[in-house]
Amino acid sequence: MHRGIFSVLIGGKAGEGVKKAAQVIAQIAMDHDNFIFQADDYQSAIKGAHNFSIVSIAKERLYSAYKRVDLVVSFDKKSVLKHNPALSENGVHFCDEKDSIEGCIGLPLNRLMKEHYTTGANLSLSAVAIFACLAGLPKEELAELIASEFRRNQEENISFAKAVYDEVLALDLALCCDLNNPGVKAPRKGYTGNQLISLGAWAAGLDSYYSYPMTPASSILHFYAKYRDELGVVAIHTESELAAANMAIGAILAGSKAAVGSSGGGVALMQEAFSLAGMVEAPLLVFLSSRPGPATGASTYTAQEDLNFALYQGHGEFPRIVASPDSYERALSLSAELLDIAWETQSPAILLTEKHLSECMYNMDLDASGLPQTEPVMKKPASPYHRYAFTDDGVSPLKYPGERNASAEDVIKWNSNEHTEDGVRADDADEIIAMKDKRKKKQDLINKLSRNYQRVAEYGESELIVFAYGSTVLELREAQKYHDFKLIAPIYLDPFPAEELEKYRGKKAVVVEHSAMPNFSGFLRAKLGIEVIKDVLRYDGRPFDADELVNILKEAKNA
Repeated sequence: MHRGIFSVLIGGKAGEGVKKAAQVIAQIAMDHDNFIFQADDYQSAIKGAHNFSIVSIAKERLYSAYKRVDLVVSFDKKSVLKHNPALSENGVHFCDEKDSIEGCIGLPLNRLMKEHYTTGANLSLSAVAIFACLAGLPKEELAELIASEFRRNQEENISFAKAVYDEVLALDLALCCDLNNPGVKAPRKGYTGNQLISLGAWAAGLDSYYSYPMTPASSILHFYAKYRDELGVVAIHTESELAAANMAIGAILAGSKAAVGSSGGGVALMQEAFSLAGMVEAPLLVFLSSRPGPATGASTYTAQEDLNFALYQGHGEFPRIVASPDSYERALSLSAELLDIAWETQSPAILLTEKHLSECMYNMDLDASGLPQTEPVMKKPASPYHRYAFTDDGVSPLKYPGERNASAEDVIKWNSNEHTEDGVRADDADEIIAMKDKRKKKQDLINKLSRNYQRVAEYGESELIVFAYGSTVLELREAQKYHDFKLIAPIYLDPFPAEELEKYRGKKAVVVEHSAMPNFSGFLRAKLGIEVIKDVLRYDGRPFDADELVNILKEAKNA
């Protein structure tokens, strides 16, 4: 175990409730005042493919899960063989008795299911019962938890779980996870990154969300749809990604704060609409959650291959904002910030993240107070109203249809062609130059407004400098518990926070990223002229483990 960290791995076939079991185990740990980090590894298959989930538990904050685990529960033989090598020195592995191998304890799980169920057997409850027993959770509390978390077949579920609990209890094994007085509850709450991104935009006044489901962004749509009544955000499942982006721009024209979300392949289909947002000056917010590409790629894993894609999204030249959260807390606040800046400058914005942050669960105290909520900039318009009127900062008066926002005389014209101040198509050279110069002025305002927020995060002090962005920062912060290095994480990527990072110009540094081609490294070289002493690249779709990073950084320091 790492400094009191206890990790549980549950493996099985898709459809066997692996993720649900991990979520319930995480909730048990949080109910007793522990910190958790839950990560799910699953293949792009509805049923039958191998899945596993890891829950790491500790008394201190966790930023990533651990691959070396202390308890494994395997639901099939493939999981037994695949995950037995991941067991720690004093760890314990359970499976069904027919699948047992040396070093793995066989339990009569299938026999017990036949004894306790008439229909709808739930194998995932065995993992919950095993963990509960080894963590010293009273059997009565286990029954209460099952009743609240598994609503169908409650009596059969509880009797099966108690039977598994008794089988483990009879083994007389030492408790392997200290739950901080398991009889007393001090509950914590866990969130995925996508839930926090959703809540941040909602807190900043989001009205509508448009999306065609694409992993790992799909759960944003699901979240808004599930809590539509509580949050008041209209969630629309569109027929395609292009439809989602165009519908969102139409909603913005009508005065709705709107956002879209997808992975790289979906945002690729939105490129034309993103460029349209730049031309019509629509404050479109895009959630881009990355996975390995190209094309469909490895659709259920993590990657940072879309950095340049986000920075140069859309054809033509126009201002935009691109930023990436380095933490779960930042996922909440950054989503609100980007919606704020987008509406203040009437410019599209991209929140760039990855599957690792989007779908993993982390516990924190949710506080949405103090997040920005900006009303549209209603500069006093001239008469007659011109949608694209020239101003000192490039931001024109914004009106949209409706008696509360416009008079009967106002003509509100948005145009995807180059245009004059009143929205009429422009082909004259001077008119084209004038409107392009107008939009360029927004760059200074975007940079100024972004400075209202934290644009760079720095963690630790050391001669060894490490640069990373996005969820890779989480993995490195966990590694910092075992090795000293200074971690620099740019949050805003466009506008680039040159003022804050100028002190690192020309410095030697290690760059860590999830890509095969060092895109972030090249970006930093171009912007800061840093001397990269080592590019640490991972591109198999899996997150770094803290131990891996410590060994890599020690080698880099001694090189």
